[in-house]
Parts: sequence; C-alpha cells; structure tokens
Amino acid sequence: MFSSIGWGEIFFILIIGLIVIGPERLPSVIEDVRAAIYAARKAINNAKRELNGELEEFEELRKPLDTVSQYASMGPKRAMAKLFFEDDEEFLESFDPRKMMEDDEPPTQQPPRPSSKKGPEDGGQPSGGFSWADVT
Repeated sequence: MFSSIGWGEIFFILIIGLIVIGPERLPSVIEDVRAAIYAARKAINNAKRELNGELEEFEELRKPLDTVSQYASMGPKRAMAKLFFEDDEEFLESFDPRKMMEDDEPPTQQPPRPSSKKGPEDGGQPSGGFSWADVT
C-alpha cells in the first residue's frame, strides 16, 4: 500500500498529524483510520468474492457460446479437424480427392457383348422386351 512512500514521508505525516490533531486525540484518530481502512478492505474483498461467484454462473453459459463462435470463425476444414480429429489436421491435409482419383486406374472399357436378340421373324419378342435367350 505504501510502496511508493518512504519512511521519511511517513514520519513527516505523523509529525504534521501530531501538530494538527494534538497528542491527546492522535491515538484515537489513528485507530479510527485503521478501522476504516480495515472495513474498506473487507468490503472490497466481499464484493470481489460475490462478483466472482456470480461470474462463474455466467462462465458456464459463456463456454458453449464461445465454442460456437470459435467454430464459426474457422473455415469448414479447420472446424471439422478440430471437432472430429481434436485439432489434428494431418488427416485432412492428406485427404485430397483429386490425388486419390489420379492414383486409381481408369476403368478399362469392356468390349461390347454380342447381342443375341432375335427379331420378330425369329420367333422372339421385338427389341426392348424380355427374352429367355438373353439370360442364358
């Protein structure tokens, strides 16, 4: 409290107090000042404790809102990494669909199968219909 005041200044204040207040009333004034400082400190500490107790309730409400705002400020890739992979983006960095598609071999085209459809003159159904000959 008196870190910037030296012993010389404190002694000077006591001498001025002794002259102004008088030697008879000085001890009672010092006790009154000390009691006032103690009461002020106690009131400040009680107010801090009460406010900290009420702020804990607000902190419980604020945590989910902070999480939502944090995810909203991130890009979709980073938000997914944080949510699903606990902020490990290595998997998402290695996940590149284009690269995966390049690694795959293109499907070879199969030669067209000869159709064994019989026309109406062969006794089969017209094209587009069902024929047992197609199945076997």
